[in-house]
Amino acid sequence: MRSLLLACALLATCLSSHAQTIDSDHDGLSDALETALLQQFAPTLMVSTNDCSTLPAQFKPDIATPTPEADNGTLYGQATPRRVRGQNAIELHFYHLWRRDCGRLGHTLDTEHVAALLIPEGKQHDDPKSWKAKFWYAAAHEDTVCDASQITRASTLHAEHDGAMIWVSDGKHASFLNAELCNHGCGGDVCRNSYEAPRLPVVNLGEPGAAMNGAVWMTSTQWPLMDKVSRSDFTDARLERLLRLPTTDVAWATPEKRPAQGAILGGNAAIDGALTGARSTDTAIAIAGSHTGSALGTATHATGHALSRSLHAVGKALGASTTSPTTESATDDPKKKQ
Repeated sequence: MRSLLLACALLATCLSSHAQTIDSDHDGLSDALETALLQQFAPTLMVSTNDCSTLPAQFKPDIATPTPEADNGTLYGQATPRRVRGQNAIELHFYHLWRRDCGRLGHTLDTEHVAALLIPEGKQHDDPKSWKAKFWYAAAHEDTVCDASQITRASTLHAEHDGAMIWVSDGKHASFLNAELCNHGCGGDVCRNSYEAPRLPVVNLGEPGAAMNGAVWMTSTQWPLMDKVSRSDFTDARLERLLRLPTTDVAWATPEKRPAQGAILGGNAAIDGALTGARSTDTAIAIAGSHTGSALGTATHATGHALSRSLHAVGKALGASTTSPTTESATDDPKKKQ
């Protein structure tokens, strides 16, 4: 009997060890580690009760053409090893894929996502508990003149050890790191009557050329998903620009596109060409004090005032200051206050 128990124990150990080393998408990260991290850092989506597409869709597996089968809030994930600023890192992408975009120029299939960059805290890199989020990114109208994507430190969102709260615009499905920012997009973004989407297990997409869980539709030309899974959202230029800003700031990922969008609060008028202003600052919003949802130094202020505040903040940041003298420290949890 003792020999049998010993044999069973050895078999269990071998099976567990084998499971921890399986790497189905051949990227150097085990399936077990990817699954654990994707579940731990899965974001909470705040979606509109009025959205014509209801919730992110689940897609039929093993079919090359993207085919929605249920609008149930499914998130698809990707975990990719990176080397960032001389340090090992893991980039997580979370895709909320929709049956259709319901905006003025609506279309079938809508590909949106948010991302987190993780760094290790310890030496056991195969242990999910040794990783924490350093930065978060939210995609909003990527690769268009209306690109309002944002990036910030995980500590700013109080989302270093779990998922961030993300606001999704009604019908357009752009992602925002702050509820107030949803009104500062381009193309009529609004976040209204929002509620927390159901939390389902994240489905791992795998990597290009090595799809997991039947996600062969990843490479379809019917949507730009392949472009998104093939690149990093945390470029050196973005991180360097963010790190020059105070720790309270959420930064635009592509600030060079902001002037072309004119009056950010002009909604659809902006894409009609009715440009009534210009603004080219890095900061999208500062999250600070007891009112974490307030827009301190955003485009709702006069252009000159916003530029003055931003330049002052950047100057202080370059002088090694980590907080802006015009804002308080980010002490409250945005997940509860917005």
